[in-house]
Amino acid sequence: MKRHNRAALAVAALALVIPVSGCASLLSPHQTAEYHYNGGDGASGSVGDVEVRGLMLITDKESSGPAQLFFTLINKGDSTAKVSIEVADTTVSESVKAGDTFVQDPMSPETSSKEVVTVDSLEAEPGDLVDITVKNGSEEKVIETQLLTDVLPYYDEYVPSDAPSESPSDMPSEDAGAAEGTAAANG
Repeated sequence: MKRHNRAALAVAALALVIPVSGCASLLSPHQTAEYHYNGGDGASGSVGDVEVRGLMLITDKESSGPAQLFFTLINKGDSTAKVSIEVADTTVSESVKAGDTFVQDPMSPETSSKEVVTVDSLEAEPGDLVDITVKNGSEEKVIETQLLTDVLPYYDEYVPSDAPSESPSDMPSEDAGAAEGTAAANG
């Protein structure tokens, strides 16, 4: 009787192991789609030896003005990469030395350019996916990124203005007005 119990127990154990191991094979990377997670704002991709990160456009809520373009280029190659980024009628070209990073974000302390890159004739509504063509030498890739707006308060400062804003040095200060009044009073 003991031999029959052991044999039955072995068959039951085998019956449990086979379905479980079959389900585990469904999770192998050969049978599932690969998904690349963008761990931050903007889209990402690779064009040759250059990685593109944080690729995004920000405009106002109504999409009535221009959009500002942001991106980071990381050259993982052994030679200087000549990269161009095209969206609507705007093209930006940058040379990134081997092992270097280029950051297009005028507000960032790591920025490589204090110049704001704006896209004026963007025909998209807030939330739409916009095709951005990134070229690295003879290689080319289209990366889709979402047109974001200042609905979220932390994007407020990134909406480009149509008119140049006054810098604090252009505006008269209260101290300057008080000094003028004191000088006039003292003759």
